[in-house]
Order: sequence, then structure tokens, then C-alpha cells
Amino acid sequence: MPKHIIKSDGALEQFSQQKLMRSLRRAGVDKRHADEILAEIVRATGIKSTRDVHRHVYRHLKKHQRPLAAKYNLKRAIADLGPSGYPFEQFIGRLLRAKGYYVSTNRIIRGKCVSHEIDVLGRKDRKHFIFECKFHNRAGYKSDVQTVLYMKARYDDIRLRWERLERRKDLHKVWVVTNTSFTSEARRYATCAGIGLMAWRYPMGHSLVELIEETGLHPITALTSITKKQKSSLVTHGLVVCRDAHKKKYVLERAGIRGKKLKRVLEEADAICGCLS
Repeated sequence: MPKHIIKSDGALEQFSQQKLMRSLRRAGVDKRHADEILAEIVRATGIKSTRDVHRHVYRHLKKHQRPLAAKYNLKRAIADLGPSGYPFEQFIGRLLRAKGYYVSTNRIIRGKCVSHEIDVLGRKDRKHFIFECKFHNRAGYKSDVQTVLYMKARYDDIRLRWERLERRKDLHKVWVVTNTSFTSEARRYATCAGIGLMAWRYPMGHSLVELIEETGLHPITALTSITKKQKSSLVTHGLVVCRDAHKKKYVLERAGIRGKKLKRVLEEADAICGCLS
């Protein structure tokens, strides 16, 4: 059994069986299978990092419970939306639509001094919200205070034009959303300055992973029955969530997924959606 384990950010922590059990149960693994997986990890040799643990668990679930493998692999699936940040912006827009926002992406909005390219503009209850999406494919990366300062300056410039020149009072808040995490300094400044932050597990109750689980919108990159190249093709052609797989079968076919393979992929997408509902 590993006594210590290397986290994704390089820090060393004590291996916790309880923490692993919680992650398995959170993914929907029943207690019997969770106990089996935990016993395998305890007996295994060569496990030195959280990545090693994740790889071992994912292989087990992929072999025995594919839909649960997809949910357990959710963070990696989000990272696989890259390498560019555009699909992540589309994914965030899709989540916001599910929460009742009217959404537009990649907008150019004039400020008092200059124009700004905005990742996502959301409107709900006659209020407008700016969402800046910070995508990273390195698990240990943290968005720092400079990112939050930069967005505060852009938001203030846009708000000045809306309020002083256009006499509008409906620009409500700016949010910075990332698939990884923020530094403690970034969190402190955002709290002080009134900027919303959403990271993988921050803030508790309103984190990105909780929003995904609440809406039941799982990224298409979570599918275990297709290749990495096919995942890239699906994302490139606008299929970013499993729930849209039936509606966009033509995108699957364009990626070379046809016949029996298409049926298996659609069944897996349905199972993932059912697992998350």
C-alpha cells in the first residue's frame, strides 16, 4: 500500500483510503465494487502518484462499468476538450443554457476605452453576466491573481460605457471559470473585488463539477468507446456533450463512427446521461 502519493501539482501527501473511497462513491460506484477497487490499489505495487491511482481505477471501471468510468474520468474528459480553449467555452455556454441563460459566445463588446473579446455573454432575469473561460490541459495548473485583475479591468471598462454612455444598468457581474483551480491570492482578491470564480471544486456548492452533475451534461470526450482522433473530430464539428449525440448523429458519422460502432457509441452516451441524471 502506498504511504504517500504525489498530487497533480507536485506536492506530496499521505495516501488516504477514505478519500479514494469518497471519489469512487461520488462517481456512482456501489460499495462492493468500490471495496474491490480499493483492495486492488492497496495490493498494487508501483503506485506513486494520483495519476497512477486514477489510471488503475479508470482501467477497472472501463472493463466492468463503462458509464461509471466516464463519470470517474470527468476531469480528464474536460481537459481532452483541448488543446485550444474554444471547445471549453462552448461547453460552458451549453451548461449555462441548461441553467436558463440566453447565451452568446465570442462577442466583441465596446468599453469606454477599447473593445473587448468576451468568451461568453449570458443574460438571465434582465441581467447580463460576462464569463471568461480559462482552459488548461495541465491538471496542476492554477490561475493566478493576474488573471482576475485583468478581467476586473476589462469588466470595469465595459461597465463604464454601459452605465455612462448607454445609460444601462443591466451589466451585473463578471465570472472567471477554469477547469483547474485558482491560487489563494486570486480567491482573496476576487472575494474583495466582487468577482465570481468557478473552478473544478470551487466554490463548494457552486463548482464546475457540481454544475456538470446538476445539469447532467457530460462532455463528449468522456466516451470510452471512441479514439482520441474521433473525439477531436466531434468537438471540432460542434458536438461537445453526450446528450446531443442522437441529435447530431451526422457528426458521429463524419468522424467515421457508423453501423454497429455508431449504435454502441449512442448506447454509451445514453448510459452516461442516465448515470448522471
